[in-house]
Amino acid sequence: MRQYEMAEFEWNAPAPKGSEAQIDLCAVFTDGEKEWTVKGFYAGNDTYKVRFLPERPGRYSFTATGSVLDGPISGIFTIEPAAEGKHGPVRADGIHLRHADGTWFYSFGTTVYALAHQSEALMAETFDTLSHSPFNKVRLCVFPKHYNYNHNNPKYYAFKRSKAGEGLTFEVEEGSQVAPMSEVTDASVNNWDVHHPCYEFWDAFENKLKKLAALGIEADLILFHPYDRWGFATMPQQDNLVYLDYLLRRLSAFPNVWWSLANEYDLCRAKSLEDWNEIEEFVAANDPFHHLLSNHNCLKPWDWSRPNVTHVSWQSKQMYRVGELQQKFKKPVLFDECRYEGTVPESCGNLSCRQMTQHFWHVTTCGGYCTHGETFFPGTKEAELNTATGESEVVWWARGGRLHGESPARIAFLRSVIENLPGPLEAAPAGLGAMAGKSDDEIRAFLAGVPDGYRTFIQGLIDMGPAERDKFLSVEFEFAGKTADDSAFLFYKDSQCCSAADIMLPQDGTYRIELLDTWEMTRETVMSGVSGMTRVIMPGKPYMAILAIRE
Repeated sequence: MRQYEMAEFEWNAPAPKGSEAQIDLCAVFTDGEKEWTVKGFYAGNDTYKVRFLPERPGRYSFTATGSVLDGPISGIFTIEPAAEGKHGPVRADGIHLRHADGTWFYSFGTTVYALAHQSEALMAETFDTLSHSPFNKVRLCVFPKHYNYNHNNPKYYAFKRSKAGEGLTFEVEEGSQVAPMSEVTDASVNNWDVHHPCYEFWDAFENKLKKLAALGIEADLILFHPYDRWGFATMPQQDNLVYLDYLLRRLSAFPNVWWSLANEYDLCRAKSLEDWNEIEEFVAANDPFHHLLSNHNCLKPWDWSRPNVTHVSWQSKQMYRVGELQQKFKKPVLFDECRYEGTVPESCGNLSCRQMTQHFWHVTTCGGYCTHGETFFPGTKEAELNTATGESEVVWWARGGRLHGESPARIAFLRSVIENLPGPLEAAPAGLGAMAGKSDDEIRAFLAGVPDGYRTFIQGLIDMGPAERDKFLSVEFEFAGKTADDSAFLFYKDSQCCSAADIMLPQDGTYRIELLDTWEMTRETVMSGVSGMTRVIMPGKPYMAILAIRE
């Protein structure tokens, strides 16, 4: 057994009577300095398990107790140092993300909501695609999803059906492209016995997590969502908590999991704000290994200031607000949905590849993290390339398969730039961007140091008032970031076609200047030994960036 890898302990005993999800089994682990109390679970076939995630090498002991055992069981085991390339779970470190061993984690995510509910052939194709992609995080649902371009019934469900639900079938019109936008609210559909898990489902789901881990990919698990025809979205709150209890017992020791309480929590009409608060508290309290936790919105942002929430998970195109959110919440900022590259009629899914690439540069330049999705319309030339599995209606964002867009290659280029910086970036807006989110008094203080010819314009910003000023600056924003120690500066010029750009660098050191073409994916050193106000000659084309590295 090794550091940062799940350790599993197994015993055989008769199946529990009553609930098979909430059993009386727990183990206390210690390395002599710290203790962890971990709940066990029933895995079917007269098998009980307790899982532990060791984050330090050394000698450990444990004692397992519970009514499902004949008596206490104790043991001693040794955890060897981590294998090469194993860095441990990702956690928040201020406004950045970091593995347990201190290695920075730069999230470059993608979205495959119903990945775990597809045919074996399609899932194999998806994992093969991921193995050649730039993505190191995937957003995916625990429950199946009923939505446009995703109408298949899964092979397994998380729980067995109750007696009232025996014989119930879930049908969908063949070839249908339009699904209800709201969840099912008929209580008669709630025919799931959450106290009796379907072990085939959980075993198969865990295999997906292991495959992602083998590829170095974090699994951002979506615990609830509103797009449902099976009744999972409308389970009573007591059933929600039983489901979460079993999930946390089984999955908390996986090193590569994050908890996303929901996709678009504010559209889950069957749950009140009090329900969501209880769900958040329950997940945080019952995860002994403290994985990342957030909640994702459609329209109304979650309150990311809450103590249990580790990072911002936002659906928005307001990329200019990365720095504002970093300052407000003091947590990592993830734009987990900023629309998708593709050609579907729905407005969420027809970004051009250039727009998706721009979004990644907008967010990443300011020290945030962006998540990709792809939605090419089924039947188009691009989507027809999914024929290897014989599947129809396959769209990456929903079901996986193959990627066809041009943005992933550009995202890979961006990732190579960011991961080779001396440290993570934080927002350092230049020009008008420095005014975004500022109060009138803060702008007046800034005004004192502005050259005379510029003061009239800045005074005009004050006269606009906060609301109008925010609208104005949202389209005039200049994206810039820097490392905390000023060893690197990044300026993304977006759609500007300038022949020259003026950048301000510290005077106490000299910098090497690189010109990056974010679309052609090239980088060239154009200056060295510079400091202070520096004019960089530009090619007069869009999508350029300037990188300054301290020499």
